[in-house]
Amino acid sequence: MEFRILGPLESVHGGAPVDIKGTRQRTVLALLLLEANHIVPTDRLVDGVWDKAPPTTSRGQIQICISSLRRQLPAAALPGLITTRSPGYRLRVADGQLDLHAFESGVAAGRRAAAERQPERAVREFRAALDLWHGPALAGIDSRLVRHGVAHLDERRLVVHEECLELELATGAPHGPAGELLALVAAHPLRERLRVLLMTALYRAGRQAEALEEYRKAREILIEELGIEPGEDLRRLHRAILSGDPDLVRPTAPAVIEPVVIAPTRVPRLLPADFADFTARVDLARELTRPRDAAGPGTAVPITVVTGRCGVGKTTLAVHAAHRLAPDFPDGQLFANLTSAGGPVDPRDVLGRFLRALGLGGSAIPDGLEERAETYRDLLAGRRVLVVLDDASSESQVLPLLPGTPECRVLVTSRRRFTGLPAADRLEVPAFDPDGSVELLARIVGRHRIAAEPDAVAALCAACEHLPLALRIVATRLAARPHWTVSDLVARLGDGSRRLDELCCGEVSVRGSIAPTYEGLSPDARRLFRLLALLQAPGFASWVGAPLLGIDPLRAQDPLEELAECYLLDVEVNAGTGVARYRFPELVYTFARERLAADEPPGVRRAALERTLGVLLFLLGEARRRHRGPRAGEPHAGGRRRVFSAELVERLLADPLAWYAQERPWILAAIRQAAAAGFLEHARGLAMGTVTLSEARTHPAAGHAVVGFGDECVEAASAPDASVRALRAHLRLAEADAGAEEHVGEIRTLLDPADTGYGRGEVRQAGVLAVAARALAANMARPRAGSAPSSLFGERVEPGLETGAFGPGPGSVGDAGAWVRAAFPHVRALRVEGCPSGGPGSAPVRAE
Repeated sequence: MEFRILGPLESVHGGAPVDIKGTRQRTVLALLLLEANHIVPTDRLVDGVWDKAPPTTSRGQIQICISSLRRQLPAAALPGLITTRSPGYRLRVADGQLDLHAFESGVAAGRRAAAERQPERAVREFRAALDLWHGPALAGIDSRLVRHGVAHLDERRLVVHEECLELELATGAPHGPAGELLALVAAHPLRERLRVLLMTALYRAGRQAEALEEYRKAREILIEELGIEPGEDLRRLHRAILSGDPDLVRPTAPAVIEPVVIAPTRVPRLLPADFADFTARVDLARELTRPRDAAGPGTAVPITVVTGRCGVGKTTLAVHAAHRLAPDFPDGQLFANLTSAGGPVDPRDVLGRFLRALGLGGSAIPDGLEERAETYRDLLAGRRVLVVLDDASSESQVLPLLPGTPECRVLVTSRRRFTGLPAADRLEVPAFDPDGSVELLARIVGRHRIAAEPDAVAALCAACEHLPLALRIVATRLAARPHWTVSDLVARLGDGSRRLDELCCGEVSVRGSIAPTYEGLSPDARRLFRLLALLQAPGFASWVGAPLLGIDPLRAQDPLEELAECYLLDVEVNAGTGVARYRFPELVYTFARERLAADEPPGVRRAALERTLGVLLFLLGEARRRHRGPRAGEPHAGGRRRVFSAELVERLLADPLAWYAQERPWILAAIRQAAAAGFLEHARGLAMGTVTLSEARTHPAAGHAVVGFGDECVEAASAPDASVRALRAHLRLAEADAGAEEHVGEIRTLLDPADTGYGRGEVRQAGVLAVAARALAANMARPRAGSAPSSLFGERVEPGLETGAFGPGPGSVGDAGAWVRAAFPHVRALRVEGCPSGGPGSAPVRAE
C-alpha cells in the first residue's frame, strides 16, 4: 500500500489506484498521513473536518469516517493500518509507503553528497526527490487545518529546488536552468534567491539585457509590494553585471551545503492517557513532581528511577506524575515502553521513533545507534522536554535515550533495582496498604457493593497481595458482572492452582506481568527461580541456591541476587543478626510452581530436592555438635549430603541456636516434605536432629514432639489413612510447642474433608476427622489436664483405626454418621472462625 500527498491525495495498492470516496473521509485520511505513525487526537480530526462550529455528533461522525476508511483501504495492505489509540487514531506506514518520507530521504542524500563535494550526485538525488511532486501538497483537500499543515511542505520543496538549481549553475550545465528559473520566478516573484539565480543564468547565456531587466522588475515589485529595496546579494550581482565582472561568466566551485535539520513543525505529546481512578499514591506522586535541580553543577539531566515488583503500579504512577509535570516542559513529552512481547526493545528503534516525533523523517535519521543518540541529544539541547522511559530492562538500554542537557528531565520505571545510571534519584513503589486497596476497588466496583461485604473485601485484597494490577483486574471483573458478589470471586481465587487464571481480564493478567521479568533473567537465574519453588518453606537462606543448582555456593549467589534485584524474591534482614532471608511473594510463587512443572523433569526436581535436604541435614548436625560437642552424635541420611567449605559453615553456624531459630519453620516443613517424597531417612534424621536444639530453645517436650512428628510423617507417607495420621502428628506438635502456630493452620486444612465429605455422604473419613476436631476444639476452649488433643484423638479415633470401626464394612456407617453429626459444629467452628479460644492460626504450609 502506498500513499501520495506531494500533490493530490492518492492511495495505490498493487499498482492500482484506490478511490477514497467521501470528502470527510479524504480529509481525515490527509490529516492522518500528515502525522503518519503518530496519534492524531480525535479533537484535531474534528477541527480539520469542520473549520467552524462542529456539530454535537462530530466525534461519532469521525468514528464513522474511520470505519469507512478501514473498509475502503485493502485490509491485506498492512495489518492494523489504522488503529485506535487514546486519545485518537494512528495510521501506520512503513518505509517506502509514503512519498513524503521518500522525498525527505532523497533530500538528505543530496545534502550529504553536496557536503562531500559531489555536486553531480547531489543534483541527481535532488532531482529524484523533486520528481515525486505532482503539484501542491494535498491539492484539492479543502480544510484549513490541512492547508496549515502542508504550508511547510511546499516551502521545503521550493528550498530544495533552489539548492538544486544553484548546484546546476555551479557545475556549468550546458544550457543552464534559465527556462526553469523563469517559470519559478513568475510563480514566486518576491523570492530574491530565485531572482539571483535567474539573473546569473541569463548573464552566462549571453543575455545581459534580460538579466538587468530582471533586476528592474525585482526592485519595482519589492518597492511596490513591500516598500523595501532589493537585498545586498541582488544589488551586488546587479553591479557585477553592469561592470562586466569576468568571474560571473565562469562557474565557480559549488558551495558546500551543510545538512539541514528541519525544525519540528509540532511539539511531541506522546504521553499515554492518565488514569481517572488513580489511587493512594499522593505522597509518591508529590515526590516525583517536586522540582529537581540538575545533578552536579547544573550540567546533568535530572533522572528519577521508579522501581518495584511487577504489578505494583509503577507505570500508572509515572504517567500520572508526567501529566502533572507536562506544563513545566512546553517543548514536548516523549514516552516509550522499553519492553515488548518479544523482550527488551532496541534503543536504536526507540531513538528512531523519538527523532520522527521531533520532526525528522526518512534518511535524515541516521542508521547507527550512536549517530541517532547524537542527533537526539542535539535536537533536545536547550529545550525543555520530559522523557518517560517505561519498563526499562537494563542501564545499557536507557543510557542512549538520555538527553544531554539539564533543561530536560527523565522518568524511568523498571522491575530492577537500577544502580548504574548517573546521579539518578530512586523511588521504590510498595504495594497498597489495606485502605488503598479498598479505595481502588470502591472506585471501580462501586462503594455500595464494597461496603456490603467488608470481610470478603479484606480477603480479596489479601489474595491479590494488595497489588494494584491484580486489584484492578478483579475490580474490572466484578464491575462487569453485577450478579457476582465479592465472596463469589474470593471463592474462585481460593484454589491456589487456578489463582493466576482468575487474575486475568482480556489481555491484562498477573501471569503476563511476571513473565517478561522471568524471560529476561539469565539462564542460571531462571533455573534457580524454578527450583526454589520446590521448597515448602516460608523463607530460606542464601545458601539454598548451591544444592538446588548443584554448583559452588559462591556461583549460586549471583542468580539469587539477580532474582532479588528483579523483585521476584523479597529480602528480609534480621535486625539482630544482620542475616538476610528470602521468600517468594505468593503470586510469584504460584508462577514459579507453574514453570517448575512445565520446564523441569521429575528426575531433576527429585535430585535437587534430595541435595538440598541433605545439606539441611548436614547443617543441622553441625549445629548440634557446636552446641553439645562431639557427644551429640550425627544424624544419618544414607550418606547423601553435601558438605560446604569450612569457611561457609563457620559463617552460617557461628551461633548455632540463632541459626536453628531461623531455620526451624523450614525444618518442620522439610520433615513432612521429605517423608512425602520418599526420603524417609532424611525425614527421621531431621526430626531427631532437632531434639537438642529444641530443648535449648524451648523445653524438652517440644523437641521430643518433633521426633514424634517426624515418625508420624514418615508413617503417614505410606499409610492408607495418611490424612488421619498427619493430623495426629500436627496435634502432637501443636500441643507440645506453644510457638508452633502453623500447625493449628495445618490442622484446619486437614479438617476440610470432614466438611466436604459429610456433604457428599462420605462419612468414613469425615467421621474420623470430625472426632479429632471435636477433641481439639474441646481442648482449646477448656484446656485441662488429661485432655490434650492427641490424647483425645488416641481415645476416640485410634481404636477405630485398629478395629476397622471406620472401615467400609456393614454397621460402620451409622456409627461414623453419628460421630460426624456430634462433631460437625466443631469442624465448622474451626474451619470458619478459627481457634475457639481465640488463639492465632496461620496459613497452611505449602503443599506439593
